[in-house]
Amino acid sequence: MSLNNRFISLLCLLCLCLPLQARATEQNATGERPRIPDSSFIDLEGETHNLREWEGKVLLINFWASWCAPCQAEIRHLVEYQRQFGPQGLQVVGLGLDDPRKLANVQRSLGINYPILVVEEKESRSVLRAWGNKSGLVPFSVIFDRSGRVVQAHKGIIDDGLFDTLVKPLLPIPAE
Repeated sequence: MSLNNRFISLLCLLCLCLPLQARATEQNATGERPRIPDSSFIDLEGETHNLREWEGKVLLINFWASWCAPCQAEIRHLVEYQRQFGPQGLQVVGLGLDDPRKLANVQRSLGINYPILVVEEKESRSVLRAWGNKSGLVPFSVIFDRSGRVVQAHKGIIDDGLFDTLVKPLLPIPAE
């Protein structure tokens, strides 16, 4: 992708994500919560994915980097959540803010079982700001309900307690 195309893609992403700068639980001017942005990223295998391809699922988008120890601690939880709750409609997607080779190494070593999409390191600050994370700290997650609406944005690790509070209520109760 040429530098000009990357700039245009980043500009489009910023415009699409601007509604997320407001608190995720607040409604926008039309009275609705922001939706999953119509944004595309390349995965570690070079395939392009649009975030809206997971609409209809409870989507947990997690921003992380290979050098971030709290991110790696959180990933162990996210892998388990995806394994346990994927059949109920949970989809975790990692947005890696790092060199793809480093992200792939972490994916392999931690057994990440959900898609990892790549945000180029030099664009990571702009992308995080566009998603409402002005501090640029990771880990950072945004949770969408099945209708594609933002439920919550969270800076820091999503542990079992937060998962039980923020995500589990959006999933159907499993049949016994």
